[in-house]
Amino acid sequence: MMADVPYSLLRHQGPMLLTGARVVGHTILNTLSPASKPSADTRIAPVTRVIAAPPHDLVEQYIAWAGATRCYDGLLPPHMVSQWSLPLVGELLLRMPYRLTSVINQGVSLRVCGPLPRDVPLHLSAAVEKIEETPGRIKVVVAVATGTAEQPSLVEARLHMSFLLPGPRAPKPKQDRGPEPDWITAGLWHADARDGLRFALLTGDFNPIHWCAPLARRSVFRGMVLHGFGSFVRSYEVLAQQGVRFDEIDVRFVKPVALPCTALSVQVAPEAAADAEGWRALRLAGSGEAVHLAGRLR
Repeated sequence: MMADVPYSLLRHQGPMLLTGARVVGHTILNTLSPASKPSADTRIAPVTRVIAAPPHDLVEQYIAWAGATRCYDGLLPPHMVSQWSLPLVGELLLRMPYRLTSVINQGVSLRVCGPLPRDVPLHLSAAVEKIEETPGRIKVVVAVATGTAEQPSLVEARLHMSFLLPGPRAPKPKQDRGPEPDWITAGLWHADARDGLRFALLTGDFNPIHWCAPLARRSVFRGMVLHGFGSFVRSYEVLAQQGVRFDEIDVRFVKPVALPCTALSVQVAPEAAADAEGWRALRLAGSGEAVHLAGRLR
């Protein structure tokens, strides 16, 4: 059984907790004075920050939760970007006329350009890369670069989000996916009922659907679900520790992982099945035909 993440880590989550409070205020203001319809032509200025190196105890607890103990000596896990990038993403979204309570996280792309040192200040930049309007929703992509003063872009992340709008939504187009690859199972992971709270303490993302059962049961998910980024982190480490080599990974959150969950299977296509650009398909499969994450790596 996994040890609980200490509540004392809350002291390191000030920026994200402040962002959460601002989101509440933004939601109240939009309720009192409805915002105008966002436009794909919206221009949002980029955000840059220099932050102190993440504290040692937070990093160690994060690595342990990810299942990567002793794998990052002197380094930060590249997928830890969610901990320091979400406040910047929130800053950008707060400048938009969106109802932030309608946002859903749909996926993440990660490109590792070099190792991220652990004990130096981090240089961050975040920019809205894309806004696309479709019936019933607006899709937003935010690009976040993390690095140092000497190498400002060691890890490049793209967060894919959608804001749901009133009214009917466009039907999903049917896609000819072709034959399924001969999936290779890299490994398994599971989560218990407290993993949503653990990941919240590690990242500052305290959306109650991840840790408060009474409120989660009133959501569209009808129960607690793990953060999409949490599912990504666990799957990333299974792949990395089983010797699957990659510098780029791109996934979409297809089906939330309910908490608690039984063992989920991290699967990847054989190297021989890579496309002309070197991409191999991957997925996180659950019981029956359930697929929780779907994407590719190279």
